Formats: sequence, structure tokens, C-alpha cells
Amino acid sequence: MKKRTVKHKNITRIDHPAKRTYGYFVRIQWNGERRSKFFSDGVYGDRLAALAAALEWRDSTEAVLGKPRTERVVVGKIRSATGVPGVRRRKEGNTEYYEATWVTTVGKQGRTRFSIARHGEKQALQKARKVRQQREKERHRTPAYEDD
Repeated sequence: MKKRTVKHKNITRIDHPAKRTYGYFVRIQWNGERRSKFFSDGVYGDRLAALAAALEWRDSTEAVLGKPRTERVVVGKIRSATGVPGVRRRKEGNTEYYEATWVTTVGKQGRTRFSIARHGEKQALQKARKVRQQREKERHRTPAYEDD
């Protein structure tokens, strides 16, 4: 039976017996700034104390950076040339297309492509934007966590 653990956003548990490293690694990224810190079980006394310190540091660091505190994915800067996060123009060989990507309700990445040759530049972009918007609405209508 697999050991059940609670997941915390931006916090990774590290158990590396060969290097005697046990603790939590926290990574925060917001608007081009990155912060990270490791919370060792040994330094904080035990696993729970290290986790509590990691959670406190994560929350305070997000507040300092101005990042909203939520368990959902939050996008700071839109880097897409299309103006829509998750929609981009791609080229593979001689094939050009618009690609829409999103996170599914179970946390997996979804993706679909629309050929520029088949649909035309404007319509391919429009279709990719529409799919992205629909998938985001679906994801936000479902709870962040589902019980097993």
C-alpha cells in the first residue's frame, strides 16, 4: 500500500538516505523573481516541525513578493505572444500551428493543436483561444482536490 501524504503547493519532500538529507524544499517564483530554501528535519527537530517552518516561510515569502496565497496555479506575467496564456504559435518542420495547453481537473497537462494551413492564421488562433478558455472554465468549476 502506498504511503499517503498531503501535498503542499511549492513544497517538495526530500528523503535521500545516501546523502543523509531529509527535509522539505520550498521554491517560490513570481513575476521573474525566484526564492528557495531547504528545511532540514534535523535542524527543526522532526519532520512535522520542518514542514511547519516550510509552510510559514512559503506563506511569508509569497506575501513579500505579492503573490496571492492559493493552492491553485497562479500566472504572474503572460509571456505568450498571442496575449493568451497557454496559447502559442509553433512550428515543427514545415508544419505551423497554434497550440493550446491547459491543466486538467486531475492535474495533468492537456494539449491540442490547430493547423494554420488547414484553418488559416486567424481561425486557427481563434480555435486555440476558444479551447483554452473552455478548458480553464471546466477546471475552475471543479474542486481543487478530489477525495479518493
